[in-house]
Amino acid sequence: MEIEEDRMSLQRQREPGRPRHLCGVDKKLTDKEERTRLRAFREENRRIKYASASTSSASYEPLQEDSSSNSSENMDSEDYPTLIESSEPGTSKSVMRKDFITPMLVAALDRCQLSMRESVFILEPTIDALGYNIDEFPISKSSIERIRTEKWKKRAENIKIDFQNKVPDVVTLHSDDKLLRALSARKSKEERLPIIISYGLKEQLIAVPRLDNSTGKEQAQAFWKAILDWNLENKGHILCCDTTASNTGSFNGACALLEQTFYRKMLFSACRHHAYELVLKAVFDVKIKQVTTSPDIPLFKKLKDNWKNIDLTKIQCYRKTMELFRTVP
Repeated sequence: MEIEEDRMSLQRQREPGRPRHLCGVDKKLTDKEERTRLRAFREENRRIKYASASTSSASYEPLQEDSSSNSSENMDSEDYPTLIESSEPGTSKSVMRKDFITPMLVAALDRCQLSMRESVFILEPTIDALGYNIDEFPISKSSIERIRTEKWKKRAENIKIDFQNKVPDVVTLHSDDKLLRALSARKSKEERLPIIISYGLKEQLIAVPRLDNSTGKEQAQAFWKAILDWNLENKGHILCCDTTASNTGSFNGACALLEQTFYRKMLFSACRHHAYELVLKAVFDVKIKQVTTSPDIPLFKKLKDNWKNIDLTKIQCYRKTMELFRTVP
């Protein structure tokens, strides 16, 4: 052997226990070490950035307490930007930053369906275009996520308080199991149970819990948890749901289990759409001899296509039509 490294490797192989072996490069370990090195490099750059920001903001003087005492009493933290103090590791001074993310701005970002990272891409050039110093505003991804989460929680608490102050003593509880797109990347779809409270002409969505399965027991547990969260255990007296076995089962149905949980008799109100489906199915069985589960029924499809040509002002009630048929000899 002319290569010294190969000769030493062969000698180690002949030793007891064979402490060395020949192999290729561990790509996973190499990639992990490279990511660690890049992470440390970015962390060092971030510390340098905040250190320079703390020195540049030394000339910034906050409002004096005496001159702003009168105006600060009338200032609402929800409508006006405030000053928040944030400190970063590696800096000797804390940096004063302006909290400019108001509930209206959060609502605009949510309406445009902008993620945290996309919000940074929009807000950073906007602040720079207005002529302000970017370092004075919390526009990092983590800061925007934290502030938006706080605004969401406060808004949800206000909605719950307003609802509890106006809700009457008797309300109707609605639920309908739906298969929706999953929030996790591990699943494509997942079971969700939208729960709605209605009284009079008003409705309020209180929860959309995720279900492991669509059994009556699982639905009843999710339903009861949402009711306790909104303090409605003494006001729910009517249950409105579809007529599937998981809801209307005598023993394991969600309605029967909820009635046992409430410790009182409940009024079961079947969804009118499902009740009308049963009536139409009976009509089809007797008159049309066409029973199908497809929504594209030729009779209904023809009516749908010609609905725009129908004069709605000339539609007569079926009772009047039946009376007219009875009077004709």
